[in-house]
Amino acid sequence: MSRNLPILRKFLLAAATCAAVLLSAQQYAIAQAPAGTSVPAGAFVVRQSDATWRDAVRERDVPVRVYVPAVPEGPPAPTATGTRFPVILFSHGLGGSREGGKLWAAHWASHGYVVVAMQHPGSDETLWKDSEPRDVSRNLKSGMTLKNLNLRVGDVRFVIDEVIRRAAEADAAFANVDVTRIGMSGHSFGAQSTLAVSGQKAGAFGGPPALDSRIMAAIAFSPNARNKFNVARQFGDIRIPFFSITGSEDGSILGDDTRPQDRTAPYQNMPAGDKYLVVFDRGDHMVFGGHDLGRRRPETARDREIQAAVKAASLAFWNATLKRDEAARKWLVSGGFKATLDGKDVFASK
Repeated sequence: MSRNLPILRKFLLAAATCAAVLLSAQQYAIAQAPAGTSVPAGAFVVRQSDATWRDAVRERDVPVRVYVPAVPEGPPAPTATGTRFPVILFSHGLGGSREGGKLWAAHWASHGYVVVAMQHPGSDETLWKDSEPRDVSRNLKSGMTLKNLNLRVGDVRFVIDEVIRRAAEADAAFANVDVTRIGMSGHSFGAQSTLAVSGQKAGAFGGPPALDSRIMAAIAFSPNARNKFNVARQFGDIRIPFFSITGSEDGSILGDDTRPQDRTAPYQNMPAGDKYLVVFDRGDHMVFGGHDLGRRRPETARDREIQAAVKAASLAFWNATLKRDEAARKWLVSGGFKATLDGKDVFASK
């Protein structure tokens, strides 16, 4: 055994060095990204798995897809440097599923995040699957209710509880998670869910407080106000770092009165302090869902440009807020990100 100790020491040292290089690569990827390009895929391969988690208290099943960073050909989450991975939750839009946000989730995981994409029964794909085409719009509208928003808020709280429980029990996917660094994100109705748990107050239509103080930072893709009343009151208490991502053609989806400019209202009415907004020229609602566009409409070169920029900006935001990476923050706020944008895109921070 003693003769093998030098070999063992060399092996452990090599493993530690490898992990350090991987972590360093993802840490500085933002600062090194050339102008006009997205941040490249990270140093980690991504393992994903599907499960259904049972919330016994609410008697409700929550399907999830978990994206875990791993070393190539190795186990999840190397920890030779003592690094633990932040967690990001993703909430799909109306009629979506746990496949929502997969472009963003896989990219974040490749840069050292564990991502949990939730599916929300009652406002998920069951609203339209197996429906006659003429009934799809009506069925989707039936799911856009305050009741379902409250169920989504409950799903977020439950999933955070479950991640913490699984981390404490050294579950394979969550054994190396840092449960003190949690981010929240979502698209469309998922953006409403994100705003709610980040501190948005209920508007004229009421609803219970939904703030979850365990969430450190949030990204809303295609955000909106729950209604047009008291928007300053609705968003005035959102104190955590918050990034709103939308486009110049990101308006109504189901024939309501939502205009593209309405999706900037949350940012405009939040207090200053780590708040960010980007409006992509010619960006429509679907491009921000983080899913394959081919099943919904033909994908364009502009779509791919927007998706690349979203990957870069969202990763910079997470690195700056959840990993305290000052290089990423500087790139985001001091012109690095803006230099990659199209001339008609708008980026703002406060």
